[in-house]
Amino acid sequence: MADSLEELLGASPPAGVAALPEADRARLVAIIRAARRNQAADLEASFHATVKHIPFPLRGVVRKALLG
Repeated sequence: MADSLEELLGASPPAGVAALPEADRARLVAIIRAARRNQAADLEASFHATVKHIPFPLRGVVRKALLG
């Protein structure tokens, strides 16, 4: 798990963000992690809701095609 903002972003943060106090950068890291967890959960829920509309006999094939 990324411990710094740079590791989390995969690049150096903008100068304005890098100039923030350490406590604020740590809060930003926590906010980004939470947002990514929420996004992943929403995407998973959307995927499962979408698959429900596919006829049952085809669901396995469609899941394999969409997930790789």
